[in-house]
Amino acid sequence: MSDKIVVMPGPDRVDLPVLRTVAGEFGWVVEITRGLCEITAAQACGRTSAVLFHRDTFGSGYSWFETIRRLKLELPEVRLVACHGFAESIDWPALSEAGAFHSLWLPLKESEVRRSLGFVWEAERRSLESAREPIEAIPMRSHDATHFSREFRALHVRSRVSAAF
Repeated sequence: MSDKIVVMPGPDRVDLPVLRTVAGEFGWVVEITRGLCEITAAQACGRTSAVLFHRDTFGSGYSWFETIRRLKLELPEVRLVACHGFAESIDWPALSEAGAFHSLWLPLKESEVRRSLGFVWEAERRSLESAREPIEAIPMRSHDATHFSREFRALHVRSRVSAAF
């Protein structure tokens, strides 16, 4: 599979031993980065499967949506896992629509990290499988092409007639 999980912790501490243990079970290493320049450099040294990030990754004053937007612009194919405090309310449907893949509560619990990284691993596996499947061209029967051509011409003639009135 892929080779790393990147952590952009922001001001909160992430329990790295737990994260490294669980990531290792899936064959990933964990890297910590502090900004977009570092994460871009991390991309150059191998593929990143997921980024665990906090809303304040880029400094206080950013919303979840601004942080996700910046990460998605830089890393469009990477799965984003939002890390937030237990007491912090988040609008998960809105975060998901913005581009977040999953979320984790801080402080990290091993079982929750395993579940979240399991979702990432499965998504990676499915993505790789679909990329490997050959695209099969289905030949069009000659009468299908003729039928389609007649329908298209009929629509085109009707629209020209309708426009004339």
